[in-house]
Amino acid sequence: IMENQIGIAKIKGKKITIGGNKEVIRAINELSRFGLITFSRQIKFKSTEYTVCFFKPTIDMRNMYNLGNELLVVSCWDGMNDFKSRMKDFIDYMLVTNNEFKNRLDKVTCFVVDGDENVVKKVKADRIENPDARLIVPFSVGELIKGFDKDKLSNRMREFLYEKDLFGIAVPLKNDTLFFGKDRTNIISELYAMYKQGEEGGLFGLRRIGKTSILNLLKLRIAEADGVAIYIDCSGCHHFRWYELLKNIIKRIIKEYSEEKSQNGNVVLKEVWNREISEQRYNEKNAVDSFTDDIKLLYEMFGKKRILLILDEIESIGYSTSPSKWWKDENDALYFWQAIRALIQTNDEYMSFVVAGVNPMCVEIQSINNIDNPIFGMINPIYTSLFEYEDIKNMVSSIGGRLGISFEDSVYAKMMEDYGGHPFLIRQVCSQINRDLNARKVIRPTKISIYSYNLKCDEYRQGMTSVIEQILGVITNYYPSEFELLKKLALDGRNAFKKELALGEKGIQHLVGYCIIKKVDGEYFIRIKSIEEYIKNKFVYDSTLNKQKDKRARINIRRDSIEEKLRSIILFSLQSKYGRKAKEQLISIVDKTTTDVTQKTKMLNAPSLKSAIEELYLSQIKIVMEKDWKSYSMIFPDKSKFEAYMDILNRSRTVGAHTRSVSSDDEILYGVAFEFFENSLIEY
Repeated sequence: IMENQIGIAKIKGKKITIGGNKEVIRAINELSRFGLITFSRQIKFKSTEYTVCFFKPTIDMRNMYNLGNELLVVSCWDGMNDFKSRMKDFIDYMLVTNNEFKNRLDKVTCFVVDGDENVVKKVKADRIENPDARLIVPFSVGELIKGFDKDKLSNRMREFLYEKDLFGIAVPLKNDTLFFGKDRTNIISELYAMYKQGEEGGLFGLRRIGKTSILNLLKLRIAEADGVAIYIDCSGCHHFRWYELLKNIIKRIIKEYSEEKSQNGNVVLKEVWNREISEQRYNEKNAVDSFTDDIKLLYEMFGKKRILLILDEIESIGYSTSPSKWWKDENDALYFWQAIRALIQTNDEYMSFVVAGVNPMCVEIQSINNIDNPIFGMINPIYTSLFEYEDIKNMVSSIGGRLGISFEDSVYAKMMEDYGGHPFLIRQVCSQINRDLNARKVIRPTKISIYSYNLKCDEYRQGMTSVIEQILGVITNYYPSEFELLKKLALDGRNAFKKELALGEKGIQHLVGYCIIKKVDGEYFIRIKSIEEYIKNKFVYDSTLNKQKDKRARINIRRDSIEEKLRSIILFSLQSKYGRKAKEQLISIVDKTTTDVTQKTKMLNAPSLKSAIEELYLSQIKIVMEKDWKSYSMIFPDKSKFEAYMDILNRSRTVGAHTRSVSSDDEILYGVAFEFFENSLIEY
């Protein structure tokens, strides 16, 4: 009955009362010409009074912008004076924290009606400065009172909904506004249950797969239940010694819960913290006892609520993986976890913890410098899985709908094939599609067909190279044996991969856990096609070859590619230095450096400098570059390496020409030389 109504809703035949001053009331009445005002109330938040209304858009408006059943409208005469510190917190309070309303309202889009005539400019500036998932459509009281027609409303909605790239948001989510994935909701519930029972948890998975968003929502869930949780990003903590990190954790808890914040629900420290947190209390000798005493006091001050310690990016303070030597090689990881375990074993009601990272090695290694690892086997790792088809469709269609973009069902299937259900990769591709539409000034709503997607899918995959390198970076840097296994599968195929596994590789458990590799009917395959193609392209020369002809062919291809680049930089250098006399100078440099009596004539008769350079032997390329080393030293800073590897490069011609077999030692030696030149000449 109410689907297409406009105006002010009635209860028992009487219109509901709109709060606020006369101008705000008039503005809300004007807004009601485009939908139904179903609810209104005055709410005080952080000493500011807001008029809150619920706006039920018409069906056409809802479909055009993919809106929820009702939108939050926040009105204030001077709310823009404290927009960042108060009004945005109030909006989060209404849409995230307040259980009375949050399930009734659209989680993403809301209206702000304010007395400030510059409200539109201020919200637009804040959107650029603080990109997040909230879509705030602003209206000034004055412009609504003067008259706001359907075209003006449409333009305002397009300006603040279609122009913001929700797909491109790269920061972890702070709330469930754009949170997708059925499996992830289950993970939050599982970790929350562990916290309530005083158990420890571990969350692992590929980079950019959404672990931090899950942890943020776990923290929010605990806040809603009046619990206590502190999130620590360990990537900023490895410079601390173990006892300094314990002190820092205490300070962070006190700071975060000493003042009321909507993200922490209703839990605050009711008393002022008077205990000293000094270097004397937190030195190597006293830190363990001080930490235990301080956690116990905090537990009491919180009304006997368990504290959850969330440690993200755990590799940063991990034994053998940390950037800092005291964690990586020395005993800081040992002492830190001994302190945490001692507290939990004696008083599990005080605290529990969740660790998160790429790999659960921190709880899988049995010892640290020959001393038992305190948290060995202490948790059962939970892996963050990739999205399935329905998750992809739900995410892409929901976000796309907000931007006026819909997709054919076959596009979701193709995205699944190309990116294996990695949500960040898929959102980045959709972000590129959105930017392309903006660049072509396509009128929205619009639909992406499988034809238009296939037309540019190779371009999209190439654009994902840096993201893929970031995703694989932790594995390549911290867990190289796992990456070698992944390369083996991508480059050498399933049979070679299974032979490797027969040798007892444990890394396969992690690769399957990441969902980067999947096992079906006893066969393994790489689930993310774009990652497989990246490995094949980047490590094209690392595949294992068994036939002599294939080995020779690869040697010839790599050497010829290097030769071509060396000839190109010689051409550029000679032209820059000698101009028209470059060919004459080249002939002079290589005169009498070969037994080929026909070479000089060929070079003299060559129609161009480039053709003359083509007549050079590889050994002569070395001579030309050595004669003018200053011109090439920026490319090859180590001259002795250049000379040695040029000789190896020249010798590779003998195996390439079938004069002898290619041995394993040959492959290694030539591979090192080729890699030296390929890395040095990567920009050429």
